[in-house]
Order: sequence, then structure tokens, then C-alpha cells
Amino acid sequence: MDDPTAQATAGDLRRWRIRIVSAVWITYFAYYLCRYNMPMAGTRLRDVFAWGAADIGIIFTALTVMYAVGQFVNGQLADRFGARLVATTGVFGSVVMNLAVFAITFPAFSKANGPQYTLLLVSLFWGANGFFQAMGWSPMVRIMAHWYPAENRGKVMGFVGTCYQFGGAFSWFLAFFLTGYYVQVWGGDWRAVFWVPSILFAAVGLFFFWAVRNSPEEAGLAPMEEEAAPDGRGGHPPRRTLVQNVIGTLTNPYLWVVAGTFFLLDMNRYGFVNWLPMFMDEAAGSVEVAGFDFKHVMKVCIHPLCGGAGAIFAGWATDRFFQGRRAPVIAILLLVLGLFTMVFPYLDAGRTWLVMTVVAAIGFCTYGAHILMVGHAAQDFGKKSGAAGAAGFIDGMGYIGASLAGWGAGEMIESRGYECTFVVFGLAAIAGAMLVCVIWKAGPTVRAAQ
Repeated sequence: MDDPTAQATAGDLRRWRIRIVSAVWITYFAYYLCRYNMPMAGTRLRDVFAWGAADIGIIFTALTVMYAVGQFVNGQLADRFGARLVATTGVFGSVVMNLAVFAITFPAFSKANGPQYTLLLVSLFWGANGFFQAMGWSPMVRIMAHWYPAENRGKVMGFVGTCYQFGGAFSWFLAFFLTGYYVQVWGGDWRAVFWVPSILFAAVGLFFFWAVRNSPEEAGLAPMEEEAAPDGRGGHPPRRTLVQNVIGTLTNPYLWVVAGTFFLLDMNRYGFVNWLPMFMDEAAGSVEVAGFDFKHVMKVCIHPLCGGAGAIFAGWATDRFFQGRRAPVIAILLLVLGLFTMVFPYLDAGRTWLVMTVVAAIGFCTYGAHILMVGHAAQDFGKKSGAAGAAGFIDGMGYIGASLAGWGAGEMIESRGYECTFVVFGLAAIAGAMLVCVIWKAGPTVRAAQ
């Protein structure tokens, strides 16, 4: 006879997993509302304040540098103090910073203080926004590591990884609307691109705090799996201090390889995130209809949209063909990404379907490799006790690379043009493909450094 208690527990677990995955997916989807709005506002800011590409690049770099700092710090804090609290703090901190940028970009403020002072303040607030944004992903990785065992992570994290592709695409669609159609047809103010996402994000933050628990134990359920103790034997390991967690992260050679690869990937990724909208604005495109150029929008948004398919494929492929090893799939995707990136700026921007196809392939490869590193590999090599710290370390290194795609890329665009700049982005991806081959044979059974 079946044990009714066991059946009830299994049913509770299924319901809680659906609730957790839904909350994690929706919340990190919403994180992009208050991050991807700035690249879409870039053209408006350049026009209003007479800023150059390098000036806008300073704002981009402020976010990515502070995001990198935040990842190193907040991943460790999530491991120590709980993912639920840290991620919720990130939501409301980001909302406040977006509202601050909204306030200081009004003409009255700029006329009283000058465009350069306004640039300084926008950069400072956007940098702070980057720190709060860095409270998002690492806690999500930790939550998922506690709610799903290693053998289920390929497909599950592949699905969860679609949240930031669809979140990025939706954020760009919304920002296109608020800086285009909303202004030209409805007579609105383009600065709504900062306050509208803030309201939506705050509502999602409240939902997340209500819906999520850090682990099954907090929901009154048994843990998914026992993590090996430091001596390699069974049994639950003692809770590590913050210092021990940092040391465990920094002494793990697998994490260093993944982080170095992610550094190179994010140079490429944020090359497109930061500069694709403005590149398409300056390239020959289709004619706007009532302030909304659908072809233009799709050329940009297809990048994250196809990334969702890449994330699902990558997680499935590692389990199906490589017994959970992430490096082979990462290497293949990065190699293809590099080649397509170097071809991209030489395409005829007027050939819509050709541009969309190449941008789709770039998005597919980018986010397929991305989720394997910052999701699967962080859980594989960081284990449950250090998953957030590992994800923060990897993502932090990535955003140091992303910083080079801000001010540095802006300077290169002004001096060498988009063609040279995108070729450099492509070479970075190819270098990442070569680096990750160092851990070609490493799988999820590799023990984390203790």
C-alpha cells in the first residue's frame, strides 16, 4: 500500500517546484525592465544633451563595473544570508535608481546644472543600479540548486534561462514603445522609459517575496539531496562562514576557467546589448509607421528572443550528448558566435531577413553558452552550499568584460567605426571557445573546492 504521507509530500513538492520556478522566471524576467531601458534611451539622451557615443559608453560602463562588483559581493551574501532577501532588496534598489535617473534627466535640471554634470549624476545612479541589478541572478541560481538535484538541472535551468532572453526582448519592446510610439502618437514624454518599468518591477518584487522560499526545508519539506561533506563522505556539511565561502570560490580552478570564458562572452554580448539599437538607428532601415518601425524593432529584439531557444537547446544538448558536460557545447556555440559577429557589420542593413537571420543566430549562440556558464556550471562546480557565490564570481568576471563594451567600445566606434568594433567582439568569443576547452572533460560530478 502506498504511504499517504509520502504521496502528500510528493504532491507538495511538485506544487512548490511549480511555484518556485514560476516566481524565479517571472522575477528575473522583470529584472531586465530596469536594465535594458537605458540602451533604448541612448539615442534620446544623445539628442537632448548633445552627448557623444563615448559619453553614453560611460553610462554603460558604470552599470557593468558596478554589476561586476555587485556580483562578487552579492553572490556571497546570498549564500550566507538567503537568496530571497537579497533578490528582493535588489528589486527595490533598482527601482529607486531608475526613478532617480528619470528625475535628473528633465530639461529644467540640465539647464540649471549643465549636461556634463547631468552625465556625471546619470552615470553614478546607473552604476548604483548595476549593483542592485547584481542581486538578481546569483540568488536565483542558489534557489534552483536547492529545489532541483543535479540530474534534473540541464533541462530545468535551460528553461529558467529563457527568462532573461524573453525579459530582454520584452524590455526592448517596451522601451521602443515608450521612446517612439508613445511620444510621437500619444504625445508622451520619452522619460517614461524609466518610470513605467519601475512600477512594473516593484509589483513583481512584492510577488517574489511572497512566493519564494530559499529551500524545501523552509517550506516544511525534505531537502532534495545531501551535499557531500568536505572529507568527501556522505552527510550534510557544516554551514560555511562568509570567508570560507569566498575561499572555496576563489580556490576552485574550474570556476576560474568558466569565469574567464564568461569574461570574453560578455564582451561580445554587451557589444550587442549596448550598441545594436544605435547601430540600427544609424544604418539604412525601413520607414517608420506612426513612430513605430516594426522591422527595426525585430532586428534588435530577435537577438534575445532567439536566445531563449539557444538556452533550451544548450541545456538539452549537454545532457543528451555529453553526459552533463558543459564545456563542449559552450565551445561550439562560442566559435559559431564569433564567426557570425564578425560578419554582422558588413551586412546590408536594408536586407531585413538577412540581418534578422544573422542576429537570430548570434542570439541563439550567445544565450545558449551564457546559461551553461552562469547557470549550470555555477551549480555543478559551486554545489548547493556555494552556488550563488560561484554564479556571482562567474557573472562578475563577465561584467568586467562587459565594461569594455561600454566606454571602450564607444571610443573605438568613434575612431574606427562599427565594423572594426564588432570584429573585436567576434574575436573575443572565439578566444572564449578556445579557453573553455581546458575543462572539456569536466562534468557535474566534479567536487567543489572546500
